[in-house]
Amino acid sequence: MPPVTLIVTQRERFSPSQVSLDSLLASYGDYPFRLIYVDGNSPTPVRHYLERQAATYPWMTLILRERYLRSNEARNLALPWVERPGYVVFLDNDVVVQPGWLRSLVLAAEAEHAAITAPLILQGDPHSDRLEIHVAGIATRFHPRRWGKRWFEQKQLMAGVPLAQAEPQLRRQEVDSAEFHCLMVRWDVLQRVRLDEQFDSLASHTDVSFQVAALGGRHILEPSARVIFLNPELLPQFDATDLPFYRFKWSEGYTARNFAHAVRKWGLAADDPSIRSIWRWVIKNRQIPARLSVQDGSLEERLLTLCGDRRCPGWLRMAIEDWVLRANFPSEGLSAAKPDASVSQTNQTAHTQTGQSQTGQSQTGQTQTYQTYQT
Repeated sequence: MPPVTLIVTQRERFSPSQVSLDSLLASYGDYPFRLIYVDGNSPTPVRHYLERQAATYPWMTLILRERYLRSNEARNLALPWVERPGYVVFLDNDVVVQPGWLRSLVLAAEAEHAAITAPLILQGDPHSDRLEIHVAGIATRFHPRRWGKRWFEQKQLMAGVPLAQAEPQLRRQEVDSAEFHCLMVRWDVLQRVRLDEQFDSLASHTDVSFQVAALGGRHILEPSARVIFLNPELLPQFDATDLPFYRFKWSEGYTARNFAHAVRKWGLAADDPSIRSIWRWVIKNRQIPARLSVQDGSLEERLLTLCGDRRCPGWLRMAIEDWVLRANFPSEGLSAAKPDASVSQTNQTAHTQTGQSQTGQSQTGQTQTYQTYQT
């Protein structure tokens, strides 16, 4: 079987890191892989947990940086460490893999000669038998507009459908795109595309899919390969140390720059309704921890609803959300009332960045690239 390298990056929170990585480590025996984990300024307990795992497993390389990273920037940091051609799997740090996931992906990719192969991405409590589908591939359509511009439309296939209901319909099939929660790319294809660092979690998968399609590459969904996205909308697990990173990832400034870049690069019309729709989702997603911190009908909730309107200036929306979080976010964090998916961060103190870069060896001898901290 061909060699596979896994690259794990941080999507929007740090608290799911341990339950996600533990599931990967448990799956190693079924299909061995090399693991490259990129950590950008995680809280000290999370960083220490990652360092312990990298020191334990000789096939794991840890790359640490002392600042928050956009997703494609983190992926690009890892790519030079890929040693053996074959396949590269990109995973977010809030995904739990199910047994046999990687073997199923590779078998499908080999059988279909796929450029990109995606698993069935589920959402919900990993310990529940009532999981639902987050996405079973993506369908994309373009609508021509005046002056050579276009609108684009994407649909997450079977999104929100209970897994038990969808099971009889699931089959291996070709799709237009796949999401970076988890996708596998053939190495020779990856050498011919660019992970554009101006895109982050919002549009990075779409941009790569456009490039692969332009090369004639096929996207395949393999539903027997299954992973679970710990969607904060369904499992709202937030530690206080998650909030700065979460708001960095979904800030108004980033969102505006992301869409402006998409309009230019993809030849979209500036009035593309998909942009307005996705921006509404960004606001809703970013407000999850703020809304869960306040009472229904409270002044804070009414303000969040008011500033959720796209006509509200972005700077004012961010200011209101920041105020609500500072005044109301519980010091113990928000729990999903599910099995704990976080690394304990009790009594964590703030750390000061030294800016000193080092390269070192773990106890097992593998190279680790990281930035040092003073705590």
